[in-house]
Amino acid sequence: MELFAEILKFSIGGITIASICVFFGKLVLSKSSELLIENHRSRLEISRLEHQIKFTNLHNERGQIIKSIYQDYYELELKLEHMTTLFQGPKWKTDNTRDQATIEKFHETKDRIERNRIYFSEILCDKLESALDDYMTIINQMLKAKQHAKYETDENGYRFPEGQDSFELWKEAENKTKTEIRNLRLELANEFRGLIGV
Repeated sequence: MELFAEILKFSIGGITIASICVFFGKLVLSKSSELLIENHRSRLEISRLEHQIKFTNLHNERGQIIKSIYQDYYELELKLEHMTTLFQGPKWKTDNTRDQATIEKFHETKDRIERNRIYFSEILCDKLESALDDYMTIINQMLKAKQHAKYETDENGYRFPEGQDSFELWKEAENKTKTEIRNLRLELANEFRGLIGV
């Protein structure tokens, strides 16, 4: 009987020790699982924050580019107004400073759009380029008006095939700048507002 009591004590002690080991094993596994899950959550949160920061920076950068391009269009419009105004004085057909300033701004705007195409959809890029084409049409029309004026003052009686004299071309360029170009810029402003969420 003593042997049985000893075996029983030994078994109870072994079971107790095994139970304690199982309990602590479960506790360790539970705590390490919680730590692993918490660590994973922390990494996901850090990754989410990094993505959010990158996206915010990209959105801010895109906003600055949109602002610059819109300002380019506005400045180009002002230069077109300056180039096409009827109040230029008698040297309007020989003074090229307004023309050069407008053409320079045109190329600057076109270059900025090309360098930043990645920020815009292809549809918007097409609209921006189409707007620039309209700006260039007026620039060319004004240059043509100056060319006509040089021949008209030459007193050789030369008339261009399309029949418009320099003043008609000039006046048409001025009117297009005040109406069509302004409306075009305002349409682009609406496009840009949509992009920046205003």
